[in-house]
Amino acid sequence: MNRFAALVLLAACSSTPAPTAPPPSETPSLFVVPPEQRGHLAIVKAHRSPVVRPVTVPGQIAFDDLKTSEVTPLVGGKVTKVFVHEGDAVKVGAPLLAIASPDSADNAATLARDRAELRSKQTILARDQDLYAHKAISLEELQQATLDVESAQTTVHGDEARMAITGSKSGDAILPSPIAGVVVARKVAVGDAVSAEATPCFTITDPTAMWVVSQLYQEDLRRVAVGDLAHLRSPVLDAPLDGKVLHIGAMLDPDTLTIPVRVAASNPGGLLKAGMYVDVEIVPANHEDAILVPAAAVLRDADNLPFVYVQGKPGEFARRLIGLGDQVGGDFVISKGLADGDQVLSDGALFVQFADALEQ
Repeated sequence: MNRFAALVLLAACSSTPAPTAPPPSETPSLFVVPPEQRGHLAIVKAHRSPVVRPVTVPGQIAFDDLKTSEVTPLVGGKVTKVFVHEGDAVKVGAPLLAIASPDSADNAATLARDRAELRSKQTILARDQDLYAHKAISLEELQQATLDVESAQTTVHGDEARMAITGSKSGDAILPSPIAGVVVARKVAVGDAVSAEATPCFTITDPTAMWVVSQLYQEDLRRVAVGDLAHLRSPVLDAPLDGKVLHIGAMLDPDTLTIPVRVAASNPGGLLKAGMYVDVEIVPANHEDAILVPAAAVLRDADNLPFVYVQGKPGEFARRLIGLGDQVGGDFVISKGLADGDQVLSDGALFVQFADALEQ
């Protein structure tokens, strides 16, 4: 009985796992399996097939910038009252804080003055209309009075709009919420001084919508496109959460040699928090053609390089180094070394490797 037959018989009769194969010689060799032992082997064809290879990368949760606002006041002064706190839900226009502001007082005084000016011009227009009806003034004088009233009305409307935007009242300004959402950060307290358009007072966001920011290596860039489905996994989630690739960066990070990728996802229940890390599996929408072989056919040599046994004549096998890609189900993607239709040893490959090593 030759060594290979003894190995096959040992594998069939023993309930213990086969011994670990010693590394084969680095010199390529041709191994012949006797005809009576070939029934224990399975020969498969390397085949080209459309596959989808997900890209798995780590990601960090961030607020959706399109649904987040850093709220700053439009007037300066001192905070006199805070109406909301972290965790409070607010609607658009809800008051956030009150500011004692000289700017607010100036706005109120300006509005009062311009309203008085408007009333005066309206009185003059009413008088001129009566005079014109009695032919006491010219049409040009009446038109000028009408223009004066329209100009004063425009000024008052501008004052009122400024008051509404800044929240100005008699000496105080009310800072309203620009969006609906949840207050996730409050950065001021009563007595704090704030500057117009400069002091961030609150962060408000919609916590049911989040972004996941990941970094993609260059070799994976061609496999990912805007709109691709993504699955998010985290210990805080009972099941994977679906998202969608929203943006792929246009510039390589020179430090990490990666490209930023942004995934948009819903956040029901608000379980995901900004700053958390999650696993992101991006599933490309497009298939790609690849050479596949069963995982059982792939072995490793003394240098830990992947190879397979390729059959030439029946029962004759030669080792061939391969480029090993991702595993897809029970198959490996082969990037180089095999062509479509090559006959590859699958079941029994490990025993052939062991017997091959013993003969060398």
